[in-house]
Amino acid sequence: MKMYIGNMGRWITWWSQVEYNREAVIFGDRRISYGELHENINRVANVLREQYQIKKGDRVCCLLNNCIEYYEIFFACTKIGARFVPVNIRLTGSEIEYITNDCTPKIIFTEDFFMPVLDSVKESIADIKCVNIGESEYNDKLEQAKTNEPDDQACWDDDYAILYTSGTTGFPKGAVITQMSTLTVTHNIMAAMDLSQLDRYLIQLPLCFTGALIPFSMPMFHCGGTIVLENEFDPTRTIELMEKERITVTAGVPTMFKVLSDEPKFEGADLSSVRYISAGGAPVPVSLIKTYQEKGIPFTTGYGLTEGGGFNMYLPPKMSEVKRGGYIPMMWNEIEVVNEEGKPIAPGGEIGEIKIKGSVNMKEYWNRPEATAEALKDGWLYTADLASVDEDGFYFIVDRAKDMIVTGGLNTYPAEIENIIFTHPDVAQAAVIGVADEKWGEVVTAVVAPKPGMIIIEEELIKFCREKLADYKTPKKVIFVDELPMTSSGKILKRQLREQYSSRKEHFDTDL
Repeated sequence: MKMYIGNMGRWITWWSQVEYNREAVIFGDRRISYGELHENINRVANVLREQYQIKKGDRVCCLLNNCIEYYEIFFACTKIGARFVPVNIRLTGSEIEYITNDCTPKIIFTEDFFMPVLDSVKESIADIKCVNIGESEYNDKLEQAKTNEPDDQACWDDDYAILYTSGTTGFPKGAVITQMSTLTVTHNIMAAMDLSQLDRYLIQLPLCFTGALIPFSMPMFHCGGTIVLENEFDPTRTIELMEKERITVTAGVPTMFKVLSDEPKFEGADLSSVRYISAGGAPVPVSLIKTYQEKGIPFTTGYGLTEGGGFNMYLPPKMSEVKRGGYIPMMWNEIEVVNEEGKPIAPGGEIGEIKIKGSVNMKEYWNRPEATAEALKDGWLYTADLASVDEDGFYFIVDRAKDMIVTGGLNTYPAEIENIIFTHPDVAQAAVIGVADEKWGEVVTAVVAPKPGMIIIEEELIKFCREKLADYKTPKKVIFVDELPMTSSGKILKRQLREQYSSRKEHFDTDL
């Protein structure tokens, strides 16, 4: 049964009617109200429909740095039923080419900064309309466009986004997300974080990441709050904004907040407006929690995955020390941890796989029926993340997607990197692991066995990878061995490699 009761774009419409001049987004010197944002969104929606012939279900890619236009394009797609596809701004041309070949968009929104990388794959994207938001052709269309609501709007059970997330096979998979999924995630976060129109949320992570776009941004637009958007994290600038704009909430990875606390201006800064900080990607060190407690700022941490809508469990601020590393489920999704037989594990030491149930879950993987069937079973999303549960019902992540590396808060899958290393003609074996690092959480490390008689130079192999991978995926260190440890069935013993080389982290240059 269809739910014809609106869509996410109606949030902006409603607030424009209630309080036209309320600030919606602040970006640099630009300050845009809900009324102005509403009109701009409708202009974009009508241009998509009338000028670019975008129909319901068509894919619209967005390769942009953080900007107000990102939100305008996003909400325009939610209104007309187009599928919004954010493209990671750190991808190489070949990685972008893979995504465009998979989702076959009709249009890519971009800017001057990304034209060189798009030019590198221009033959493969020749049939895709490339729109530079800084050019007069596009802006002239917007100026002439109508500001009225577009016809034939989308509804809550329509899918509206394809969010690409790397998988353990090394190939990105597109999670198809419905409007109801994001509505539920939004309600979950508003309830847990007590967000309201009085909040001012500082967002510095790229909007192409699920966390920044959905869990961080959408609750603010729903409740009529104000987003202070930055294009990158800078500790000095962050402190200035927190004081000037009276920021109440911000979010990021623990590394960011360690760098912020080390900033000389931190100690004397007036951060009295900050209600809490939300951190994800890794547990927050107790020492860092205490540093911010001295400023009267508590931490909350979260766990989520793109396929589950982006945010599925969290740790309340008052529990940040006593239950460090633990989580409880959000209000409107269920969590279970099951053993290999599919039965719930007992509290107190057993380890099992996390599964999630609720309207937060993705609809499917785009063009991947087999992967969909493996991930979605009987209404549950199987995450491949391992966890234990204590007597109080708090869940503790043991291993994220088994071999996944979290570097600087970014999920990095070894198989994707290994696939690139294996294309080097002199490589016989390769395994990519994460080695613990105080600054980045983990650093990407390749353990490589050259072919007999071959000599590979570390710097050359790193350069080889950098030409084909995003910078955060590129190995920071290569360790050469004669052969890799294997099981009797021929599988590489990565756990043994992690144990063997974890003590070598002091030799790594991680300021890369």
